[in-house]
Formats: sequence, structure tokens, C-alpha cells
Amino acid sequence: MPIFNYRARDGAGLAVAGTLEATGLDIARMRLGEMGYIPVFLKEGKAGKSGFSLNFLKPKVKDKDIIVFNRQLATLFSAGIPLLSGIQGLAEQMQNKTFKEILLKVSADIQTGSSFSDALAKHPKVFSELYINMVRAGEASGTLDDILGRLASLAEHAAEIKAKIKAATRYPKIVISAMLIAILILMKFVVPNFMAIFEQVDLELPLATRMLIEANRLFTNYWYALFVGVGALFFAFKTYTKTYRGHRQLDLLKLKVPVFGPIFLKIAMSVFTRTMSTLNRSGLSIVENLKICAEVVENIPISEVINDIEQGVKRGESVTATIKKSNFFTPMVVQMMSAGEESGELDSMLVKVSEYYDMEVDYSIKNIASLIEPILLAFLGAIVLFLMLAIFLPMWDLTKLAEMG
Repeated sequence: MPIFNYRARDGAGLAVAGTLEATGLDIARMRLGEMGYIPVFLKEGKAGKSGFSLNFLKPKVKDKDIIVFNRQLATLFSAGIPLLSGIQGLAEQMQNKTFKEILLKVSADIQTGSSFSDALAKHPKVFSELYINMVRAGEASGTLDDILGRLASLAEHAAEIKAKIKAATRYPKIVISAMLIAILILMKFVVPNFMAIFEQVDLELPLATRMLIEANRLFTNYWYALFVGVGALFFAFKTYTKTYRGHRQLDLLKLKVPVFGPIFLKIAMSVFTRTMSTLNRSGLSIVENLKICAEVVENIPISEVINDIEQGVKRGESVTATIKKSNFFTPMVVQMMSAGEESGELDSMLVKVSEYYDMEVDYSIKNIASLIEPILLAFLGAIVLFLMLAIFLPMWDLTKLAEMG
């Protein structure tokens, strides 16, 4: 965004000078007027010496930036401060330079006559479709301050969900990484010493020892090929999972993997029910709500089921009638949504389901160590047993030979 140098007089007639960002000269002059300044000199500054910007070096807009922005803007708007002034004031205080630049662009678009939702829609990488549609609904119903508060609550819930997923996978990641490092150290520094002894003796080696010798030979002589092969497999995996088919199979695997599958399913149910409840209270149609929920869930098999629900609603069917056909939605979700539809309290029922699954996820994560420890210990025990057989069996044979000699 262009930077303008200005000299002006404030309300007391004192001289002030500085710079500001704006999309054009007229917008810059308008912003000075809103700041209470009478411009004396206003001119666009020159571009930086580099002549280009390194976008990849710019800080990313984090979830907490959007959460804080929503909370502050909702408070300012409900206090009677105009939306444009609130956005500009928050932009000036924003420490994240990327988000600050985006908010200034949003305020500039609003100044030129654009609606808040349309201005946000120009930045889809920062503001999701859920965010834009809810703001649009708030503009139409005159409840924008309430909508911003709900968006902040949803963003906080999403941040909590991400933190729970990280917590659920942190322990096994640490253990598996430590095991791999230990194996590499053994293969590099310990195993070669034993292999040198075994190769000097004319002795029939056990199968485990021969396998270890062959693995050590491959690791020593072709380590670069192994690393290239692992890198190629990882690149192929990432490339395949970016396709629709690959992404769908990965999402399906996440739901079926032992221990973690039920946790991921509970998280998806919590996200779906809370988002659906929030959208219903925002005044959007049920079809629009389901379409947005299908994207927010971020799991293709479950998104496909939600899309089927959307099509069923278009045909005149009830939401629960379609959900019952799915294997992903638990009986509790079906029963609570059915009761909510019949009683007209669907929103409150959905919130209760989301709170229940949040509690279940918390409980599962707290107990995940006790659930996964037996699996990791069995895997670690198998590796230790293999190494012991491969190393100590020939050592016993060597001891017997020495006693006979």
C-alpha cells in the first residue's frame, strides 16, 4: 500500500508531520481529516530502495490476532463508535504488520463505499467464508456487534481444538522421534564395533545377526540413498494427499486409526455442532449453514455427509433423517438434533452436544498416555529384543568357542 508524507495543522493550530498508509491521495486526505488535521502538504513517498517486497518474510496472521480484533471491534461497535473509526483505530494499534496492512485496505474499501463483508471478501486467506457470511448476516440484521462476539468465540474454540490435537499427538511424536534417534546412534557407533568382531570369526551367525549386519552395511554404504528415498517417499505422500482422492483417504484413515480415530471424530462433531448452532442464530438459511459447516469441519468424508444433508434439505427432508444414514454421526448427535428439531430448540441442543464432546475430548487427551503407552512399549520392546538377539547370541557362541579352545 502507498505511503504518504504529510505536514498539517491540528485543532490547536500546531504543526504536525508524519506518514500514513492509504490506497490513494483522496483517501489519505480523508484520513487526515478524520484524525482532526488540516493538511498543508501531502505527497506520496518513494518506494523502498529494494524496489520489491519479500512477501514470504511477512508475518502470518495468527488466530489470536483475529480473536483479539473481533473482541475489540465488537466492544467498540457496541459502545457507539462507528465501524470505520473502530477498524482504523485497531489497525493503528496492530503489531502484526501483515494484519495491519489488511485492515487498512479494508478500511479504505469501506471509505470508497464498499460494505464491511465485501471488503473482507477480498482477503480470503485471512477471513474465511464462515467469517464473511456471518458478517454479511450481521450487517443485514443489524446485529454486527453480536456477530463479531460469536465469531471471536468460534475462533477461540477453533484455537482450543488445534491445541488439543497438538497435545494428543505430542507424546507419541516425542517417543517415536527418541526411538529413531536411538536406533541411528546404535547403527552408527555401537553396531559396527560388534560387527567387526563377528566378521573376524568363522562362526555361523543367527538370522537376527545377519539381518543386523545387512542393515548396517546398507546404512553405512548407502545412507545417502536411504535419505533420498525417504525424502522422495515423503514428497510423494505430500503430493498425493494434496489431491482430493489422497486427502479423502488420509482423512478416512484419521477416523479409523486406533486410539486417535475416536478423538478426531469427537473433535469433528464438536466443531460441526458449535458452528451449526452459531450460524443458525446468525439468521442464515439452513442450506447456507450446512454448506459452510462442510468446509469448516475440514474432514472430507464428514464433509461429504454434510453435503448430502444439504441436498436432503433442498429436497424437503429433515436434517436428522439424512444424518441417520451416516456411519460418522454418533447416535447422541442424531438424538439431540432430532429432539431439537421437534422442540424448536435446535441451537441450544447443538451447543450442549458441542460442550459434551469438548469434555470427552479433554478426558481422552488426558488419558491418551495410558492408552498409547502399551503400544509404544511393545514396539520398543520388540526393537530391544531384536538387538539383544542379534548381538548377544553370537557373543555367547564366541564364549563357548573360547572355553572349548
